[in-house]
Amino acid sequence: MKKHFIYLGLVISALSHAMEPGSEGVYLEKSVISTVGYEQSLQNTTKNIQIITKEEISEKNFKDITEVLESSPLITITRNSVGESIQMRGSGLNSKATVQVLVDGATINPVDINHGTLPLNSVSVSSIEKIEILPGGNGVLYGDGFTGGLVNIITKSSVDKTGGYVGFRYGSDNERKFETGTSVKVNDNLAFIIDYSKEDNDTNRDYENTKNEHFNLTTLLKLSEDDKLKLQYTYYNKKSKTAELLTKAELDADASQSGIDFTGSELGSSALEGSTDQLDRSNLTRNEFSMNYDKNINSKLSLNLNMSYQESKNDVHTKEITMANFATGTGFFDSIDYRDYYADNIGTFTDEKFKINPSVKYEYGNDSYLILGYDYKLQKSKRDFENFMDMYKVYNLNSEKESHGIYAFNKTSVDKLQFLQGVRREWTKFDTTKNTHYYHRVTPGFINGGYVDSGLKSDQIKKSMRNDSYELAINYLYSDTGNIYTRFEQSFRTPAPTEFQDKIDNVYAINDLKAETNQTIEIGLKDYAFGSFISLNAFAGRTKDEIYYEEVTHGKHWTYSNLDETRRKGFEMGLEQTVGKFVFFENLAFVDATISSDSTNKSIEGNYVPYTPKTNANIGTAIYFTNNFNTALTLNYKDQYYLDKENKYKAKDTVSLDLSVNYTLDNGLKLYGGINNLLDRQNFDQEGISNGEQVYDPSSGRTFYSGFKYTF
Repeated sequence: MKKHFIYLGLVISALSHAMEPGSEGVYLEKSVISTVGYEQSLQNTTKNIQIITKEEISEKNFKDITEVLESSPLITITRNSVGESIQMRGSGLNSKATVQVLVDGATINPVDINHGTLPLNSVSVSSIEKIEILPGGNGVLYGDGFTGGLVNIITKSSVDKTGGYVGFRYGSDNERKFETGTSVKVNDNLAFIIDYSKEDNDTNRDYENTKNEHFNLTTLLKLSEDDKLKLQYTYYNKKSKTAELLTKAELDADASQSGIDFTGSELGSSALEGSTDQLDRSNLTRNEFSMNYDKNINSKLSLNLNMSYQESKNDVHTKEITMANFATGTGFFDSIDYRDYYADNIGTFTDEKFKINPSVKYEYGNDSYLILGYDYKLQKSKRDFENFMDMYKVYNLNSEKESHGIYAFNKTSVDKLQFLQGVRREWTKFDTTKNTHYYHRVTPGFINGGYVDSGLKSDQIKKSMRNDSYELAINYLYSDTGNIYTRFEQSFRTPAPTEFQDKIDNVYAINDLKAETNQTIEIGLKDYAFGSFISLNAFAGRTKDEIYYEEVTHGKHWTYSNLDETRRKGFEMGLEQTVGKFVFFENLAFVDATISSDSTNKSIEGNYVPYTPKTNANIGTAIYFTNNFNTALTLNYKDQYYLDKENKYKAKDTVSLDLSVNYTLDNGLKLYGGINNLLDRQNFDQEGISNGEQVYDPSSGRTFYSGFKYTF
C-alpha cells in the first residue's frame, strides 16, 4: 500500500506543472478507429483509450511490440511455455481468449489458446502508424472474445513521397537487428510500402535463443475520389529455444542456468537417455493476406469492407521426463527395471482464420449516425504429433469454430449530449475430431513386449451456441476540450474448441462448458485541467461462468470449468504535461478482481482471480534539448499477483527504470542508444507452479543497446 501512495503523490505533484499554450491541440488531433470501426475524435469516445503514436515508438526506441505494450500501465504481459498473453483489467489466466490483438482490424489471437502462440511481434514496429489500447469490453462491434480489452495495431496507409530507411541495432545478450524498407509513390492513385527486418538474440539464460524475421508488402490503390483499397501481405517467422523454469534452489545457485539435468543425478540415475538437449524448440511461420475497402457512396452513406486470411504453423520439439523399462540383465526381475528418460514431443500446431466484415455507416444528422454490420468467421486449429512422449502412434486433433454475427450501433447527438446504443447477436458452431492410437512402452518387458497398445480411437465433439452483446452510453461535451461519459456493456466469450475436453487421471472426458458473460458499468472523463491532459475513469463489472483452466498433473490430469461469478472493480488514470522542453507523464491503473461465487469450491470465494496484478503504474519525462536531440526516462511498476485460485502462490512485482537517448542529424541519420532496467533489479519474465513448487524464469538484468536508422 505504501507504494500506491508514492505513485499517487507523484501524480498529484505533477499537476502543478504548467502546460505550454496550444499543446492541447496535439490531443484534439488524435483520432480513434477501434471504438466504432470508423475514425472519430478522441473527445467523442466513451471509453478509456491510450494511443501510442509512431513518434513515441521511435523516441523510446522500442525494438518490438512486446516492449511497446509493456510500457503501458493498462497492460500486463504474462508468459508461459507457448508464448505471451496480454492481460488487462484483471482478465486473468485465459487472457489469450479475452484480450484481442488486432492488426488493421483483424485479430491475430490463436484459435487453440492452450498450445497456440499469440504472434505479438509479427508486425515490425517500423510499419506501425499507431497503436490503440482499449481496456474493457468491446463485444458489440467485434463480438466473441472481446471481454477484457483490445489492442489495435494500425499500420501505414498513406505515402506522401517516395523514400526509404535502413537501420541496425546491437545490444546486450548478443542482440542484433537489421531493418530496411521503402515507400514508393507511383502516382496519386498507386503506392507501395515494403518493410523487412531480421533479428537474432540470446537471452540471459544458457542456450536460449530467439530469431525473428518480418516482411510486409502493402499496396494502396485510389480507385476514385470516393474509393480506396488497401491490400496487404505479411510474413513472419520466429525460431526459438526456450529453457524450463527454475526452482528456487536452482535460481539461487545460478539464475542464468537452463535447469538441465544432463547427468540424471537429480533423478537418482547415473545418466538419462535423451539428455543431450532438453530445451523446447519452436519454429513459427505465419502468413496473412488482408484487404480493406472504403467507399463513400454519397455524402451520408459510406461502406467499409474488411477481409483477411491467416495461417500460422508452429513446429515444436520438446522433451519430458517419462518412464520405461530397460532390461539390464537376463534374470526375471531384471526385466522390470524402470528408468527415467527424456521422451520427445514432436508436433505441429496449425491455426487458420478467415474473416469477412462488411459494414455501412449512415449519417443522418449533426454528428449522428447508424452503423449496420455483419461478420463471418471461420477458425480452424490442428494438432499433429509425429511423436508424443513415446505414447502414441497416432495423435491428431482437428477443430473448427464457425460464427455469424450481426450488429447495429447508433449515435445520436443533441447539442452537447451524445447518446450511443449497440446490439449484437452471434451464432457459433464447434466441430472437433480427435484420433489417437495409444502405444506406450511402460510395462515390464515380459508383458506385450513392454508396450501397451489400445488401438485406434476416434472422438468427436459438436456444440452450438447463441450469444448477445449490448452497449448503452451517454457522452456529455461540457467544454471545447472536455467530455464526461458513462456506459454499460455486456460482452461474451465462447470456449475455444479444445476447451471442451478434460483429462482426469489419464482418461479424456467431454465437459459441458458454457460461454462466459461479462457486464461492466463505467464512468470517465477526458480534459485539460490544472495544466495537464487528464484521462480518468472508474469501472465495476461481473463475469458469470468465467472459464478457468486447472492443471493437477501435467499431461495427465487437467480440467476446464465455469466459475459461478467473478467481480472486478477499479480505476485508470493518465496525465501528461508539457513544460518548456520537458514532457511529463504519469499513469496509474488499479483493479480488484475476486472470485465472488463458486458452488463447486466454496473455500475460494473471496480469493483474488489468478494472474491479475492490482496496480500498474509508470511515470517519466521526455526532454527535448533541441529539435535534434532528446532523451526519455521511464519508471515502470507492475504489481504482484497470485498464480492459483487458492491464492497460495504469489508472483513477484516488477520494477524497471529505462533510459533512451536519440540524436537525429539534418541529413536523416538517427543515432540512438539506451539502458533498460537501469537499477539492475531482478525481475521475472514468467513464474509458475510445477509439482506443488513455485518456479521462475528470470529476466535480464541491466542491458544496453545502441543503433542507427537512416531515413531518406
